[in-house]
Amino acid sequence: MSKNRRENPRRFRPTVDHVYENAGGGKFRCQYVAEDGEFAWMQNTASGWSCRCQGIIRYEDGTIEWDYSLYGHFEKFQDREEEERRVIRMQILSMSNAMLCMI
Repeated sequence: MSKNRRENPRRFRPTVDHVYENAGGGKFRCQYVAEDGEFAWMQNTASGWSCRCQGIIRYEDGTIEWDYSLYGHFEKFQDREEEERRVIRMQILSMSNAMLCMI
């Protein structure tokens, strides 16, 4: 590996649901990649900031950057496991209420 972490940048197509370290700091989860690979939607794992990243590159050390981003905004985190637990709790509550009505 090079001593300079920003050597040999190459165009890169990220993988959906994979978390990447940004060369400028932070970790970003890939949410979507365009079919042609020209852009990807990435979300900062700490803040929820999401944006469409154009021209993603990857350095030899595995960190990534992009040429520019569009449509940046904050999104509410949606923890899949917590959402599944919430849905199950709601289903149990609904069944309990239905059973009480039958009594």
